[in-house]
Amino acid sequence: MKKILQLALVCAGIGLFAASFTSCSSEYDATPQVPGRDTIKNPLRGTFTAVIDGETFVANSKYVSDKTVDGVRTLVVSGVMDSKIKDPKNNKSISLTITNYMGPGTYPIQMGTVGMYSVQDDGTYTHFLAKTGDETFVVTITKDQGDVEGSFNFVVAPNGMGTADNHTVSNGAFSIPK
Repeated sequence: MKKILQLALVCAGIGLFAASFTSCSSEYDATPQVPGRDTIKNPLRGTFTAVIDGETFVANSKYVSDKTVDGVRTLVVSGVMDSKIKDPKNNKSISLTITNYMGPGTYPIQMGTVGMYSVQDDGTYTHFLAKTGDETFVVTITKDQGDVEGSFNFVVAPNGMGTADNHTVSNGAFSIPK
């Protein structure tokens, strides 16, 4: 009788343990009545990748902004790759800005189309701008409805000029919900 009682208690304990993991079948929603909550941008969604000087860049956070101010449409797409230890004072980012954006197409790096690579090291930023004048240095947008998708390739340098401290940003690709 004692063994039957022990077995019953063990089975009841297992049942309660299992029920605690399966009793909630939906995700927790802290703001069910907040209007527009389904339109809040989530920087973790989408993809943003590149190869910088032969090393893979995979953004943890991705952002897109498509705004028209005083009749000028500007598209900004960027990605931030956290450091391996997730130190907020150390990261790398790539940002693409197209001023006078006219929809999907290829935009050469020149006045109005800017590529920037930034490195934050122990809280200090170093910015590199894409060099102009090479027809292979472009940002291509293939889609801008729903998701913004495209590709990019360029070489960056301090202030976008010179041959010292240049970095090659290649095979860039992104697909980010708008």
